[in-house]
Amino acid sequence: MKVMTMKEACVYVVQKRKADAVQHRKTVTQGEYCSGLTAKEYRKVRTKSKGAGGKGRSFSHTRLWNHYHKPVTTN
Repeated sequence: MKVMTMKEACVYVVQKRKADAVQHRKTVTQGEYCSGLTAKEYRKVRTKSKGAGGKGRSFSHTRLWNHYHKPVTTN
């Protein structure tokens, strides 16, 4: 690449990005623009949410009640 001024470099970058986008559309999408999901497709997508999950459940099913397994001593 030759030495260029900042303005020339900015123009080159803009043109290069546009050319890369056109090339990407030709190779990946056969010339069409990508579109989002339809409403039907969107409703089918399931995403796991954050939650207490297994750690809380394992504690409540095991260690929470461990004191019942120890013998009661009276002095």
